Amino acid sequence: VAMKKLHTLILAPVAMAVLLSTASWAAEQPALSDRAYRAVNKAQALITEKKYGEANAKLQEALSGAGERVYDKGVILQTLGFVAAQQEKYGQATKYFADAIATGGLPPPVAQQVRYNLAQLYMAEGNFKGSINTMKEWFANLGKDEKPTPHAYITLANAHVQLKQYREAIPAVDNAIKLSAGKAPESWYLLKMAAHYELKQYKPATEVLTALVDRYPEKKKYWTQLSAMHMQAGNDAKALAALEGAYNLGMLTEANELQRLANYLAFAGIPHRAARVMEKAMKEGQIESTAANYKTLANYWHQAKELDPAIDTLAKSYKLAPNAELQLKMARMMIQSKRYQDLVAFAAKPAANASGEQRADLKFLTGVAYFEQQKPKEALSAFTQAAQNGNVSGRASPWISFLKEQQGGAVTQ
Repeated sequence: VAMKKLHTLILAPVAMAVLLSTASWAAEQPALSDRAYRAVNKAQALITEKKYGEANAKLQEALSGAGERVYDKGVILQTLGFVAAQQEKYGQATKYFADAIATGGLPPPVAQQVRYNLAQLYMAEGNFKGSINTMKEWFANLGKDEKPTPHAYITLANAHVQLKQYREAIPAVDNAIKLSAGKAPESWYLLKMAAHYELKQYKPATEVLTALVDRYPEKKKYWTQLSAMHMQAGNDAKALAALEGAYNLGMLTEANELQRLANYLAFAGIPHRAARVMEKAMKEGQIESTAANYKTLANYWHQAKELDPAIDTLAKSYKLAPNAELQLKMARMMIQSKRYQDLVAFAAKPAANASGEQRADLKFLTGVAYFEQQKPKEALSAFTQAAQNGNVSGRASPWISFLKEQQGGAVTQ
């Protein structure tokens, strides 16, 4: 497929160079013999009719009779190269084109065209060194008023990259981008970025990625790569900004991407935004509603000092995976949030895996909740039950003494 594409895009100019230049050149150059001129013209007619075998035979006959006439040989070899290329015999084509240049018989503009296309053929064949050397000859043979094209530089850059000659590739691709006047294809920027990255030149690689984000803001991969590059360089704020840029454009849709963003936000000291990102993603089904994910979301709310959303979110986690440790954490948070009635109801049903001490802890917290609700009788009962556990009695006893003293005072009065 690559060769067919090359045939269409690259060798068409060779055809034009052969078909258009030789006839007019023949008129201007008396050194081209009548015999060679007739042979090339006849071959061109046969090429038009796709009679490549006959064209080849006619040209080979003319070549054998060309003797030392370099102009004849140059044009015949060039045409032979085109015939081979038309038959997709690219190995033969490259040899003919190289031999045509080597004669020194082609006029400079035609020789340059053949050099240029020969370099493309070498690339397609995997002869990257040959491509580089041919392109260097092409640059060296430019006329004073001729300017190299961006494509010439990118051909050179591509060949260098294939040989892992990244330092040589960078100036070539830089020239290609510069000469393209803002119209460089995406692939050229990617080549430049890859070269910098291979050389561990992360700062310029990041600059290229920034340019790609500016040019192609709809492409998520550049936002996420830019974020990763900034993170690698220790620029956390810029890494977060890149991820948020993608998020704000609605590009982050995968669970791991959204969780990474939420984690970065919390790490950067913006837990409230982290919670909002994760909460929205869970509501929309982008992040699974698991017990573990609810716990993570609750932690973001807790970091944001939003106790009630944290408790309500932990309740969803607890419902999916009840356990005593989580139940106690929620109960303590309910005390902090002054949700005493909720605590009393919640602690009345200890988790199935609760140990004796954990059950006593729940009773203790229930006592605190009753006390805060100004229910001393219920508080005393709860603290008394809590004190039956040796590890909790030390905390419960002062409460019991205080409440009994209060009750005694009330009776005395």
